[in-house]
Amino acid sequence: MNRNSDFIQTRGDSSSSEEDGRQGAFADDDSVVSSNVTNDEAQTLTRGGLDMVESGSNENKKAGIMPRNGKEWCIVIVALMFIVIAAAGTGIGLGFYFMNKGSNNNNSSAGGSSPTTKDFNDNDDLNSDGFEQETYNGTDDNMNSTTSLPTDFAGSVVYHMVAQDISELASFEGIADNGSSSSPSPQQRARDWLVFSDMLPVNLADEQDEQMQSINGTNGTDPTDDLVNYSNNLSSIYLDVNTPAYRVAQRFAVAVFYFATKGDEWDAGMQWLQPGLNECDYPGIRCEEVTIPSISLADALKNPDYLPRHSDGTVDTTTERMIVEINLPESNLSGKLPSELMTFPFLKRLGLWSNQIEGQIPGNIGRLQNLESLLLDDNNFTGDIAAGIGSLGKLKMLSLGFNPNMGGQIPFGIGNLYDLEALLLPNMSLRGNLPSSMQNLEKLKNLELQSNDLRGGLPEWLGFLTNLEKLNLSGNGFNGEIPEGLSKLINLRELELQDNDLGTIPCSALEKVAILSANCQSIDGTSCDCCTLCV
Repeated sequence: MNRNSDFIQTRGDSSSSEEDGRQGAFADDDSVVSSNVTNDEAQTLTRGGLDMVESGSNENKKAGIMPRNGKEWCIVIVALMFIVIAAAGTGIGLGFYFMNKGSNNNNSSAGGSSPTTKDFNDNDDLNSDGFEQETYNGTDDNMNSTTSLPTDFAGSVVYHMVAQDISELASFEGIADNGSSSSPSPQQRARDWLVFSDMLPVNLADEQDEQMQSINGTNGTDPTDDLVNYSNNLSSIYLDVNTPAYRVAQRFAVAVFYFATKGDEWDAGMQWLQPGLNECDYPGIRCEEVTIPSISLADALKNPDYLPRHSDGTVDTTTERMIVEINLPESNLSGKLPSELMTFPFLKRLGLWSNQIEGQIPGNIGRLQNLESLLLDDNNFTGDIAAGIGSLGKLKMLSLGFNPNMGGQIPFGIGNLYDLEALLLPNMSLRGNLPSSMQNLEKLKNLELQSNDLRGGLPEWLGFLTNLEKLNLSGNGFNGEIPEGLSKLINLRELELQDNDLGTIPCSALEKVAILSANCQSIDGTSCDCCTLCV
C-alpha cells in the first residue's frame, strides 16, 4: 500500500510540475515571469526545470510495480511458479501427515496392533505409539542408544529379550526359519502368543481378582467392577510388565522352543501352550522352587546392563517355579533348536534324544552353567560339536551319538569338563586324533567313540582314566601297539577294539576285563588269546 501511494503521489507531482513549466516557457503575460528576469534567463531556468522533471519522471517509472519489458515479465512468472509449487508441496505433505496419523489411531483403537519402538517395528503387529521418552543406556550392538523404552507388554518383551542377549533383533523382523518373510518367525509367534493368547481362564482370573481385593482391602462388591469383569469375560493376560523379568524370559523361551520345533506335530504337544497354564505343568518339564530377583520386566528395561543375576543376594528376591529339566525323547520334535532354549539359568537336564531335530547345536549352549546332562543323540544335527560345550563345568553326561552328519574334531575344551562321567559320541563323523586334554577327565566311567573316523595311535594317557568301566574304540582308524598303561584301568569291565589296525592285546594287563572284543578271527587280525569276542 505505501509503495502504491508513493507511486501515485509521484505521478501527480510530476504532472503538475510539467504543466507549470510548460506555462512558464510559453507565457506572454509579463505577470507570469518576473520583470527582474530576462527572457533568456527564463527559458534557461524553464528548460532546467523540465530536465529535472523528466529525470524524476523516469526514476518514478522504474519504481513502479509493472514490468517494462519481456525479461522482467519472465522473472515475475518464474517467481510466481516457485511460490505455487512450494504451496502445493506443503499442502500435500500436511495431507499425508494427517492421513497417517488417523490410520495409526484407528489401528490402536481396534486392538489389532501392539505398541513398540522404532527399532522393534513389526509391520504385522506393532506401531510406534505409547512409549515413554526414556533412553536406553546399554551397550548392545543391536540397540540404539536413543531407543525409547516401551510401555506396552509386546514391546517390553522384545526389548528385554534383545537387551539380555536372549534373542536377536533380526528374529523379530518377520524372517522365518526357512528364510521366508511371508510367515512369522518362532520369536514373533511366541511374542504374539504371550500378548494376545496367553490369558488366564475364568476361574483363575476370579481367584486372582479375589487375591488382589484382599490385598487392597476391598470386598469386590462395586457394581462397576462387576460390569468391567463381565465385559472382559472375566479373563486377563497371564503375564505383564510387572511380572519378574526372569519369569517372563522363561515363558517366552518355552514358547519359542515349541514353535521352532513344530510343537503342533509333537506326540506330547497337545497340552503345551495352554493359556494360563504354568509352563512347569507342561508334559516333559520339571521345575523347582527357586529364589530369583524380584525385579519386574518394566524395571529391568530401565537398566538392562545391570539386571541382577539369579544368584545375586544383594537385591530383593521372590520365589518362583523355574525349569530344571526338559525331557521330550521320542516325541516327534523337528525343526531346529532355538538359541532361546540355551538361556534357562537353572536347567540341569536337557533330554531330546530320538527325534528329528536338525541344524547345528546353538553356539550359546555354554550359558547353561547348571547343566548336568545333555542328551541329544539320535537326531539329525549337523556341523561340528559346539565349542561352547567345553564351558559346561557341571556336566556329567554328554550324549551326541547317532548324529551321522555331525563331525569335525573332538573339541579341546572337552578336557575342561572335570565332572564328566559319560562321554557318548558313537556313530558320528568325528575325525582326527584324541585331544590330549581328555586326560583331565579323571571321573569318566563310560567312553564310547565307536564308528567314527578317528586316527592315530592309542595315547598312553588312557591309563590315567582310572575310573573307566567301559571303553569302546571300535570302528575307527586307530593303529599301532596297545599301550601298557591300560593295565592301570583297574575298574575296566568292557573293552571293544575291533575294526582298527592295532597290534597284540596285552592280556596280562586286562585280566579283570569281563568283555573284551577284537579282530582276532582272521589271519591278519589282532592277536588276542584272552578276547571274549572275536570278530
